[in-house]
Amino acid sequence: MKALFVVLILLALVGGFIYYSFPWLFNPLNTAAIEKDFVASLPTIFRTPGGNLELAGVTATETFISSDTAKLFNWNIPGATTTVIIKAPVIYRYHLALREKWDIKIIDNTCQIVAPELRPTLPPAIQSDQMEIKTIEGPLAFDGAEQQTKLLQSLTPQLEANAKDSTRLQLVREQARKTVAEFVHDWFLQRGEWGEKRIENINVFFRDETDLPAASLPPIERPAVEENE
Repeated sequence: MKALFVVLILLALVGGFIYYSFPWLFNPLNTAAIEKDFVASLPTIFRTPGGNLELAGVTATETFISSDTAKLFNWNIPGATTTVIIKAPVIYRYHLALREKWDIKIIDNTCQIVAPELRPTLPPAIQSDQMEIKTIEGPLAFDGAEQQTKLLQSLTPQLEANAKDSTRLQLVREQARKTVAEFVHDWFLQRGEWGEKRIENINVFFRDETDLPAASLPPIERPAVEENE
């Protein structure tokens, strides 16, 4: 019996030595998994044809709350409520695509510009170094970590919806309009077209606005001066 025990010990030691010295004998190379994981880990490179013109932005501290109570036969269990609260500063930025359609019309000394649509830059930037996470669990709650993970995963979709909200778009629209006017002004300045008796004013509209000027609006012509015969 003692000899058998010794033999078993020796076999275990030999087996352990072989397992750690020659791991490929027990874990054959999974080439398909390696190739798949390698391709999945490659960075995705993309570009924006023509580029974007960043126009304006706004910073806001957003608060996200998730609360859930465990149930038994559709009845809430007292003391089994978990609440997760996340607060974080978020930067919303807005831009236009330079390569999209622009309309320009000169009316007297005023340049009327219909610029491309004002769009949010997605995803919004979360300042994670200032993020605050608080989890409140009742004495019978046990899913705080799971709820926190779910709430964190939902932040980007919620923030993207916030960025597209018409209220935020209206909040930055006038500042964005000023940036486009400055962009166009600098272009006229480089061409020597800005100044007295030349281009003196710029009116900017965005293509997503509902009160766009008529596309067929003709330039206002100065009345001809009648010559005395």
